[in-house]
Amino acid sequence: MAAGFGLLVVFGLWETFSKVKYPLCPPHIFRSHKGREFTVPFILAFIVTMFYYGINIIYPTMINVFYITTDTSRAEELVLTLPGNLGLVFGACLLIGFGNLLGHWKYTLITAWCGMTLFGGLMGLVTPYNKGMMIAFTFLMQMFFGWSQYESIAFTQLGVPQTELGISGGLAGVARYAGGSLAQAIYTTILTNTQQSRVAATLPKAAIAAGLDAKYGADILTAFPQGADALAAIPGITPSIIAAASEAYKWSYAYGLKMCALSSLAFAGVGLVCCLLLENIDAKMNNKTEIFLENDIYAEKNKYH
Repeated sequence: MAAGFGLLVVFGLWETFSKVKYPLCPPHIFRSHKGREFTVPFILAFIVTMFYYGINIIYPTMINVFYITTDTSRAEELVLTLPGNLGLVFGACLLIGFGNLLGHWKYTLITAWCGMTLFGGLMGLVTPYNKGMMIAFTFLMQMFFGWSQYESIAFTQLGVPQTELGISGGLAGVARYAGGSLAQAIYTTILTNTQQSRVAATLPKAAIAAGLDAKYGADILTAFPQGADALAAIPGITPSIIAAASEAYKWSYAYGLKMCALSSLAFAGVGLVCCLLLENIDAKMNNKTEIFLENDIYAEKNKYH
């Protein structure tokens, strides 16, 4: 991580002071209009992808830990994967169908961002038993994400002169992939650490309360992830003890997922500030064609050939 950060610093210095003819990240586009034209949308594109990776860690974990059992059919397993994906596509379709009709691009992005933040945070209400609520929140969160994601890309790509659209498009992709990589590391770490600390504190106590000898508390904690054979080897184990331990195990995941959902609010707050700082792109969202193909009848209108 330190090496990667160092390379980024060196790259930034190179782009700023090397005076190369065609820089990959021209410094002037980041300074344009005090950063509001391109830098702020770039940061927003970085953050918005973190929500996609967050929900795609939180919801699949719910499915695997809470909703799928040995009696669950393959069809039901597949149906459970649909809410997030359908929500994303539905949100993108809403943007396609109503974005231009509504106009006021900055304010529609702020609205979509607030919706994404709201339902992303409400995922923190997760328990092992509120399946319907979590499916609904997942769909709604992804719906608002579908709108926010693609509109934030539009702000990023239109934050430069038309001669630099290729650069802005490439940097928009960089922002999304970088934000996704960071989000995956953050959310996975939060989930792993909080769940493990919670299960270590609660599972042995639950098993002991159900009748397990206290001296085997550490043993059941070690054996539980290993399956039925490892649990059966613990002296005095009973179905009621296993049931109590299973319940504690599920609630430890609920706690970890709650922490993941709540941590997303910190990134959402930064993103909302960026939304408020955006320059509006209403004037740029028109039917004007900036560049024609060289074999087009209107090619003579091109400034550059």
